[in-house]
Amino acid sequence: MSGVRQTLFSGTLFLTLLAVLFTPSIGQTDKPQAEQSKELQTLIQELERNEALYRNLKLNLQMVYEQSPGQVDSDKRARQKSELTLIVQGDKYRQEKLTTGRFQQGFLYPTNKPYNRFSSGTTESSAVFDGETLRKFYRYDRTPGLTDEERQQGGHGDISGEQKCMENLFRPHMLLCEHEVRVPLSTWLKGRDAIAASPGWPNYNDGWSYKVQLLGEEEIQGLNCIKIRIEKFHMNGKLTSKTILWLARDRNLIPAQAVFYQPPRSKEIPQCEAWVDEWQEVRPGVWFPRKFHKDRLNWIIYRLKNKQQVGWRKKYQVESIELDPLLPEDTFTKLKFPKGLEVSPRDVENK
Repeated sequence: MSGVRQTLFSGTLFLTLLAVLFTPSIGQTDKPQAEQSKELQTLIQELERNEALYRNLKLNLQMVYEQSPGQVDSDKRARQKSELTLIVQGDKYRQEKLTTGRFQQGFLYPTNKPYNRFSSGTTESSAVFDGETLRKFYRYDRTPGLTDEERQQGGHGDISGEQKCMENLFRPHMLLCEHEVRVPLSTWLKGRDAIAASPGWPNYNDGWSYKVQLLGEEEIQGLNCIKIRIEKFHMNGKLTSKTILWLARDRNLIPAQAVFYQPPRSKEIPQCEAWVDEWQEVRPGVWFPRKFHKDRLNWIIYRLKNKQQVGWRKKYQVESIELDPLLPEDTFTKLKFPKGLEVSPRDVENK
């Protein structure tokens, strides 16, 4: 019996050692707020105060998307112009987007055929959420570009209890974050548990962890900025993404610059970079970007030619902004679906 007990003890000890050796060290990166550094707690509190300034907001934006700007002939690249209207009131929101231009559908091989496959036309999408019900639709009307396909028309509408996350364009402190989690910046800095408790994240993967580090202060475009690094880890301990933000002290801690890395691809070469190009003071002491842009690395070109080249660029310009706007009562409930568009559930009247 003593031999059995010794064997069991040895096996248990072995498993315990394995757990110690192979448990990711990132388990300590998602500490409760009370255990986080005092400096980080102070920053989170400052962010929450500044984020509250923009909880009720109406925004009209223009966005221009270009594929491979300056690298490919203008008649051989995708280019679209979008008009966006964004309205937010706490967790309620309304988003309208109309896009016209040239859309890339994919690539064709062999090379004796047109390399890029395009269509030209219009896409339209709208979504309204009142805190309980999400109403949305998407439709497109495109004509062939370099292909022989027929005109493409279609779309779909939906009414559901889905609690979809707001896009980061609704949040000035997350405007530059194209690929990151869709929550307020203060929530992101608190870690996984805070993200999981946010609206729209009912099935958040608790296998992910975050590590936040303050990197001191730097001057960006003449602005004194707090530099922070946010790393995301898989449950196996591998670093999957890294974001560096420069929070402008005199601009309500809105990031003036953001750089996004994907270490599985490259630890040194950023996959996306974003900047605020111009600011505006909406109210005394309350700032908002007037112009900003985002560049994405063309990873295929980098892999094939070891050359850093912009794969796409998005340029934004704020046409108008209003804080605490007076809104019609049905702003977050009324959505007019296009005539003839199929809407789910089927028994919902198309009004």
